[in-house]
Amino acid sequence: MIEETIDQLEAAIRDKNEQNLINIVQDNSQTKLLQLREDYKTKFKRDLLEDLKKADFNENFHNAITGIFKNPVEYDAFLLNKAMKGIGSNKNIMTEIICFRDKERINAVKDKYQEMYGKDLLAELKDESSGVYQKIMLGVLEGNRNVNANPDLEQCSKIAEELYKAGEGKFGTNEEVFINYFTTLSPEELLLVCKEYHKKYGRTMVEALKAEFSGAAKDILRAILYSMFSPCEYFAKQIMESIKGAGTDNDKLIRIIITRYSIDMKLLKKYFKRMYNKDLLTEIKDDVSGTYGKLLEALINKQN
Repeated sequence: MIEETIDQLEAAIRDKNEQNLINIVQDNSQTKLLQLREDYKTKFKRDLLEDLKKADFNENFHNAITGIFKNPVEYDAFLLNKAMKGIGSNKNIMTEIICFRDKERINAVKDKYQEMYGKDLLAELKDESSGVYQKIMLGVLEGNRNVNANPDLEQCSKIAEELYKAGEGKFGTNEEVFINYFTTLSPEELLLVCKEYHKKYGRTMVEALKAEFSGAAKDILRAILYSMFSPCEYFAKQIMESIKGAGTDNDKLIRIIITRYSIDMKLLKKYFKRMYNKDLLTEIKDDVSGTYGKLLEALINKQN
């Protein structure tokens, strides 16, 4: 069966048969798809990704299908390199990977980045960032977050007060206080702090961050909260942002679907429906077409 699928995969690439590639993606788990890439190389002595590149599919289909056949760590390294190429940097990609990957995964991405590009990832991230955003990012990457699952109510109440006095309760913002607590408190501690903040001051922490920070610094602080408490809400919003309006941010749409389809797509669809009263699959069908659209639909359907 595996041998037959490898032959089908090679034939689909050789014949540039996009539908057959979609069928293979639909019929195999992420683990099996990654194994197919290894078996493909063993049998044909060629890299599957290189053969896909030579087939010269249209850009969006190519970006999606090659992303599917990269293992998650490799894909993260690829995305970060893409984010830091050229003039400026894509902070959205940097924020997503830094905030929504655990310490072990980040360490694996660092090693893979060095292997793939011959560069130190941490040094690259420092070069591509500055100011408050850089401080927050480095704080997260240091991995000094507490593991306390039983937070002390009195202590968390005091921290909520400190955050208020550092932000909404004063003129200007003491950014260091936010950076310290957002990069070191355990998820349970930070959740209790947010609850106490809302109880004391009638504002959510997300609202407080919006009032006190801007740009990439605001985005990464909010991403820290979402990564701990509601990843699906965050990514449902990212998908909606990628498809709303006149054009489509295909790079973002591909990235989100590929990185989440094997993790929480079923739940993500529920959040999308709850937040926008729209069906995710229907929205994708309405926004993107052709075999590229069918490929994304196949990924979205894999957890149905």
